[in-house]
Amino acid sequence: MKISSALFGSSMVLSLGLIFGSMSFNQETKASSLNEITDPKLSEVLENTAGPVEVIVTFDGENGVSPDQMELLKKIGVDQGVTFESLPIAGALATKDQIKQLLKATGVQSVYYNEPLQYENEGATDYTGVDKVKTDRSFQELNEGFPITGNNIGVVINDSGVDGTHKDIEFGRNLVQNVLGSTNLNSLSGIFPVTYVENVPNTDSSSGHGTHVAGTVGGTGAISAGKYEGVAPGANLIGYGSGAAVAMLDTLGGFDYALTHQQEYNIRIITNSWGATSDAGTDFDPNHPINIVTKKLYDRGIITVFSAGNSGPNESTISGNYKKAPWVVTVAAGDKQGNLANFSSRGLKGHGGTVTVDGMSYKWEDRPTVTAPGVDIISTRVFTPLSALSAAKDIENISPAHLPYYTTFSGTSMAAPHTAGIIALLLEVEPSLNSFEVKDILEQTATDMEGYESWETGAGYVNAYEAVKSAFTYQQDKNKMKKAN
Repeated sequence: MKISSALFGSSMVLSLGLIFGSMSFNQETKASSLNEITDPKLSEVLENTAGPVEVIVTFDGENGVSPDQMELLKKIGVDQGVTFESLPIAGALATKDQIKQLLKATGVQSVYYNEPLQYENEGATDYTGVDKVKTDRSFQELNEGFPITGNNIGVVINDSGVDGTHKDIEFGRNLVQNVLGSTNLNSLSGIFPVTYVENVPNTDSSSGHGTHVAGTVGGTGAISAGKYEGVAPGANLIGYGSGAAVAMLDTLGGFDYALTHQQEYNIRIITNSWGATSDAGTDFDPNHPINIVTKKLYDRGIITVFSAGNSGPNESTISGNYKKAPWVVTVAAGDKQGNLANFSSRGLKGHGGTVTVDGMSYKWEDRPTVTAPGVDIISTRVFTPLSALSAAKDIENISPAHLPYYTTFSGTSMAAPHTAGIIALLLEVEPSLNSFEVKDILEQTATDMEGYESWETGAGYVNAYEAVKSAFTYQQDKNKMKKAN
């Protein structure tokens, strides 16, 4: 099977450079020179670097790196790297000549630069209808008498880490696992399987970003008597912490962990509030490692959520081609009055294309999926280090008794976990929903944002109440079909 693509709404051509196989990526033709590298960033780095560079090598296959693939790396002299458990991907230090050999080798799908990324924080539940979902008696009756809280839905927080000593996101309770998983290729001597340090009470000792995100998804509001409760307080949170400095290989570790431990924690969602401004305005690239990985997650029933980025208000500013993948949910940021935040990244009007993967045609568009709250969002504060970044907003918005435990951030980083929490509510109502069905529900029930177009806001402002109502309708229709058959 081949992956083919076509652009619409633009005269630009989606440059694949190679003829690809299906998502198992059985390659039919091989790149033979550095001029045919599909990652422009890697080409740029190689032009300006004499020594080895950090690369991500994606092999053919559905599972981890095979012994034959390991032998290939060793044969060409690559002796520093890390391999994943469930992904056919290795991170490695490689020279220009070694990269050229990899590009020629049978079974190598792609070689990409391990690009540095940035967390997307720029500094709610009532506006989007989340509070109404939790108190609506008719919903409770349909849910066997229980409020809808995202109960038992596993959500991976693929971020800087999570402070599980905070009572709202307490390790061993609603934070069911907390993993330290950052990688440093330069510190390795040899090629080894990735190592995850599990059961760490606090993995967020440097930025507080992931702790804030985790509280937005599923904080219980224990310290504030429910005042600052997250969207899905019944969800099972799994923290995957890469630290304050993050690169692409670190984030791939979070996806690998989600696949490897999916059954153990009922992982259905992974939320990602990071991106690369250097990848803004680019076309969807099915050969990119993150796109390969999120498709694998989609195939396994895991929904990927991305923040759109904080480079607005200009067009073509969504921070990553992988945020345009047809099977992911990408979220713009709005305020609590229903306006689009000025900083929220935009797509490009009328721009997109089609891609055929494994015999199926998918449409990608250069726009967010929906908009969610991302301005002055109050959520859980990491205890150390205490940041003065939001001190003025905190004093303005948070009562003195709660100041040590909560803080105010703005950004699409806050909008993505809000939407991830809403998806957890939908999956509690109807666990069979896949990524496309979830996207359809979010888009069909979103509130129209007057004065904006879809390339800026997606389908509109996310409406949790209407989305949950739609999920119940989907469930009832499905049950009727079962009875009819």
